[in-house]
Amino acid sequence: MSRTERWLFGVAAVAAVISLIALGGILLNRLTIVVPARGGEYVEGAVGQPTFVNPVLAASDIDRGLVRLLFAPLTDLADSADASANGRTWKVRLKENLRWSDDRKITSDDVIFTVERLQDPEARSPFFSSWQGITVSRLSELELQFNLANPYPFFKTNLSNLYVIPKHLFADTPAANWRLSDYILRPVGSGPFVFNAYDKEANGFIGAYRMNANPRYFNGAPYLSRFTVRFFPKTEDLIAAFNTGAVDGLASLTPETMGRVNRSYNVWPFVIPSYYAVFFNQSQNLALKESAVRTALDISVDRNVIRDEVFGGEATTVAGPAGGTRDFSAGGGWAPGANPIRAGEILDAALWLKTEDGRREKKIKTAVIRLEFELTVPAIPSLEKSAALLAKQWEALGVRVSVRTLTPEEIADQVIKNRDYQAILFGNFLNPPGDLYAFWHSNERFYPGSNLALYSNKKADGILENIRRDFDAESRARQLDELSGIIATDAPAVFLYSPSYLYVASKDLRGVGLGSQDTGTGTISEPADRYRNVSAWHVKTTRALK
Repeated sequence: MSRTERWLFGVAAVAAVISLIALGGILLNRLTIVVPARGGEYVEGAVGQPTFVNPVLAASDIDRGLVRLLFAPLTDLADSADASANGRTWKVRLKENLRWSDDRKITSDDVIFTVERLQDPEARSPFFSSWQGITVSRLSELELQFNLANPYPFFKTNLSNLYVIPKHLFADTPAANWRLSDYILRPVGSGPFVFNAYDKEANGFIGAYRMNANPRYFNGAPYLSRFTVRFFPKTEDLIAAFNTGAVDGLASLTPETMGRVNRSYNVWPFVIPSYYAVFFNQSQNLALKESAVRTALDISVDRNVIRDEVFGGEATTVAGPAGGTRDFSAGGGWAPGANPIRAGEILDAALWLKTEDGRREKKIKTAVIRLEFELTVPAIPSLEKSAALLAKQWEALGVRVSVRTLTPEEIADQVIKNRDYQAILFGNFLNPPGDLYAFWHSNERFYPGSNLALYSNKKADGILENIRRDFDAESRARQLDELSGIIATDAPAVFLYSPSYLYVASKDLRGVGLGSQDTGTGTISEPADRYRNVSAWHVKTTRALK
């Protein structure tokens, strides 16, 4: 061949090779699909510290999250969990060949031991109240029975939140001493991951908590080979670590903090049955005793403004204990809105009149009472910003509001325990969503109850008790609507919003979402439940035939 012919032949050969490669790629894409592959490490970042990585003691979001990674709930360990016809007896049978991460067998004795410790006052478990009035007995090595004092339609939720601990490690240690045990931070579990190590600095700060895939996990080892959680003292440090790639994901960001993320990411928004509200302690403030004052404060709030300015729209406005928002402009129904003009008229009619300085006051007997109160708020940016907006809106109504900011620890250990507040901005997490007893029944007005408004209404009490006995979902829904109307009339609180729970991670992480499209849109009971399908999370992929 001539030189020109050889050149043309070479070009043709190269074109043929490229065509074959392209054809092979097309065939590969048509005949195969991308599937998860095992291997790799995922590093999540969090602000705070692990304290009690034990299902009986875990109270913080960090501790509960680690529990989800290292332990399995009873409903996952069970082959069956069936209720009797009257709903007072539940029989549970465990799967065969379940093993703890130290290779000891998991039996019904472990389940019974866990429940007994949850019920033990010496353990000081945050789940103590959820397990009162329940007895559990052994039927066989793998079978057990729960007996309820009263039928409870939500008991399956109790079982799904029961993370079992190994009896052989704790049986000989008094529950009051568990906090001193090495197993509190180095647990033996039954979940998708097993404890490996933690990195502790000289000052005691735990910088990282390292876990490996659990080869004995009943559902097979997860795709990720290693799961590490790194801890930071401040949100700014966490975001900086994510921006530099030192961590791969982080949770519970606000629109403000997400604006500081300058690395590409995926975001999964989860819905948590919860709400934040301002709860009034009428015993601490004379003005707040009046229904007219509380109603005016309620209907004057523009929840949409708070939602948009605090969360950038990533929240749902709420005006009732079971969700929904009232149409204040129309005087009833359930739709968004606020009516500060009507609120002013209500206060005028109740003789809370504006003075020359724009403040409202009222003469009660011989004393002149100013319409003012103190709003206590945890030192959490979104709540502090919400409190400032509330104070501004109420100031426009002629109500003076002073904001007292305390650490979340002070709020939990002192303020709530002693009911030491005139009004408090706080959140209720509804788990299960339909059972509001702990938050609104009069028996729960004082610590350790969660009735922060110290609300007492006999009719409401009766409905709350009926809901706990009613196995008809439609009937419970009707009663919840009636309860919401009663509480709305009494106005013991100003219901505000339910924020979306945003989980952010690098583009490499897949499988996080609860839906078929991995969008993450779905309902989880609490932040730790973002790990509900953590076995499916993966950072590596391969191709398999269709």
